[in-house]
Amino acid sequence: MQKRNLSIFIPNSFLSETTDLKFKTSKVGILGRLLAVYRANQVVIYNDMSHGDENNFKDGDFIAEVLSFMDTPQYLRKQAFPIKSELKHVGILPPLRAPHHPNNVEPELGDYRQGFTVKRNRKGTFVDIGMDKLAFCREQLTVKKVFSFKITKLAKEVIVTPDEPDDIYWGYKTLSTHKSLKNSLKLVKPDLVVLTTRYADTIDSIFNELEYKVKESDNIAILFGGPYSSIEENVESSNWDLVKVNTIPNQGTETVRTEEAVSATLSIFNLMMD
Repeated sequence: MQKRNLSIFIPNSFLSETTDLKFKTSKVGILGRLLAVYRANQVVIYNDMSHGDENNFKDGDFIAEVLSFMDTPQYLRKQAFPIKSELKHVGILPPLRAPHHPNNVEPELGDYRQGFTVKRNRKGTFVDIGMDKLAFCREQLTVKKVFSFKITKLAKEVIVTPDEPDDIYWGYKTLSTHKSLKNSLKLVKPDLVVLTTRYADTIDSIFNELEYKVKESDNIAILFGGPYSSIEENVESSNWDLVKVNTIPNQGTETVRTEEAVSATLSIFNLMMD
């Protein structure tokens, strides 16, 4: 059961080593799979102030859009993401195969589905939940947006209500802030912040202490640096507990890529959060 909120912070310099759009898309695809595999609830793209590239803001928005595309069920993508040149390589992205991505299974009464709000009238909102007819929600919702719903009536008229399950993983939300790391953290309001860096205590030396902090925390943020340097910004605050940790002791390569650090780190936290 999902009791804790896990937010992953990725710098907008994540893609700065390449200008190839197909490779960028593929790199984000790896990240999206890791987020889902390890049940991240949110990914935040922050402004890497240590790498002042004018393309960073654009790349940050691109990362967020591709990750949002991956998290959206296949039956909603054409409506939620109009054709645009930046997304021309999304066909190479790996599927998430998460619980909110049903495989052409007809919904049943009580099922949860993500739906795209198509239009509304005075009585409520018409929603596409992947059936051959639109469902109806008796609430006024913003149109052309993706929401989660529970099917409360399944007959000639399909009725849904805004809701999502709390006992299974239901995907991640994506946010590109254009803000510094510390200011981005303020938006999430974590109680525990874990900064990953090779210049900190190794995970084996503080495992028990960190595991205790994780189990006592409701809102956890894990921070990752970019391809050119570790996190240099001071993120200390009286609003959260900060722990710095090296999750890849004795690394065999000169550098560790961000997606490699994400994989190594989240596999450890997956054990701690059970």
